[in-house]
Parts: sequence; C-alpha cells; structure tokens
Amino acid sequence: MKLKQISLLFFFILALSACEDKNETKPVISCTKNEESYSNQKGIALNLSSQEWHLKQNTIGGVDVGVIISGSIQGDSATIRTYGDGLIADWKINLNAEKKFKQDVGVFFTAGPLSQKTITAKTVIMVYKQQDTLKVELSSCPLQNIQLTTGLND
Repeated sequence: MKLKQISLLFFFILALSACEDKNETKPVISCTKNEESYSNQKGIALNLSSQEWHLKQNTIGGVDVGVIISGSIQGDSATIRTYGDGLIADWKINLNAEKKFKQDVGVFFTAGPLSQKTITAKTVIMVYKQQDTLKVELSSCPLQNIQLTTGLND
C-alpha cells in the first residue's frame, strides 16, 4: 500500500511540474472567497481568512485548478486533499508557531480538455487534534473554463 501511495504521489508531482512553463505567461481565471469559519463540539476549528481560487490551461491539454488559502486552526495539524485526474492525495498544510498558514495548493488537474462552461472545484480540509478530526468541504466560486473562453481547446 505504501509503495502505491508513493507511486501516485510521484506521478502527481511529475504531472504538475510538467504542467508549468516558467517562460510563458498563461491567462489565469480567478475568484476570491471571503472569511469562513468552521468548528465542532470537540474544540477543533478552521478559520479561513481568504481563498483565492485560480484556473489555467496546462501544457498537456487540460486545466489546473488551485487555491491560495490563508487562515488559522485550533488543532494539532491540518491537511488538504488534492485530485489529479483521478489521483487523490492529502497534503500537509504548513503551520507557523501560532497555527496560522498561507499556502498555494494545486487542487486538481486534468490531462484533457473539459467541455463545461464553468468549473466549480471542490476540496476537503481536515484539521486534527489528538484522536479527533474536523472535516471541512470547500467549493470554489464558479470559474470560467479558460479553454472555452480563449479557444485553446481547438
């Protein structure tokens, strides 16, 4: 099982690195969501001060969707779930000493074109405190499919 997870992680990182071309500026569609707070009766909390969702065309014919999240937690640690054309992984959210964070996370990518006019991305953040977990499902605001608006899907 561990080897399978490592293989999937390697493929996901390889695919994401192949999607970036540092010499070419690609158009980006973005939207911002304001503060959101979540908590449970066990004293675990997630406070999001901002979410900037972004979508761009990648070099393999699909799209990349990510989010820059910032906020804080009341808990020991947190992870965010990513999806890469069917691959699922949970990534650690890097916290400072005050349990605050700001992180740019690639939520999902596709290897081929999408036909939807708008895309609403979803992810899950999990905050852990000892044996308890707060699970929060996040959705982006609707993002215009850049492949349809720029003609890059032809």
